[in-house]
Amino acid sequence: MPPPSPGDASGDASGQASGPAEVLPLFPLGTVLVPGMRLSLHVFEPRYRQLVADLLGAEEPGAPEFGVVALRQGWEVGELGEVHRIGTSARVTGVLPHPDGRCDLAAIGERRFVIEALDAASKPYLLGTVRWLAEPAGELGPELADSVRRALELHLRTLVALHADPGVAGEFAAAADDPLALSYAVARLPSLPLADRQALLTMADTAARLQAGRSVLRRETELLRQLRAVPISAATFRRPGAS
Repeated sequence: MPPPSPGDASGDASGQASGPAEVLPLFPLGTVLVPGMRLSLHVFEPRYRQLVADLLGAEEPGAPEFGVVALRQGWEVGELGEVHRIGTSARVTGVLPHPDGRCDLAAIGERRFVIEALDAASKPYLLGTVRWLAEPAGELGPELADSVRRALELHLRTLVALHADPGVAGEFAAAADDPLALSYAVARLPSLPLADRQALLTMADTAARLQAGRSVLRRETELLRQLRAVPISAATFRRPGAS
């Protein structure tokens, strides 16, 4: 059987949700957050300033947590079809408030979830009823992780040759010995198209994500070599409530 590719529904993890449903505040973005990825937001829109205030004022123990989901199109969200159903929770690691109510927020991606329902009426910001997704290993052959490491190293070298900062070179070194972390290191690459990063996040298990990630890396490396340029996504120019 050929390895699943990004966008292949057979590799979708949405059917693997477990545990009780939870309500999570959601921050829709024009980008994809994956586990282990650091996120920096400059929050200025009133509804998202309220989201941050509610997170910081919550009485639950532990670091505040919200969900990040990638937008399918546009910047306004009211229905489930307007965002991808699988997203990643973000644990807040720091908030720098400004006198006018804006803030700089730092967070890190932690757990994947699947959205079962959206609530756009109870709060100024979006709420999602979510269930958490497991991280099964899948059929990890002995050569799979090694081949992905080589493909990622070549891709990073190609980016550096084009004077582009890969952004994950240091993180890759820490992830190299852990297949799960390695699979998400590939998905964190900012040079990848949003659709590919979302598809990698959605993969049912680590082996499927590594196989698909290897194919994406080889394709993108060849494109970089031919075009001699690094693409920029629309998210670079606009994010709802953040910049």
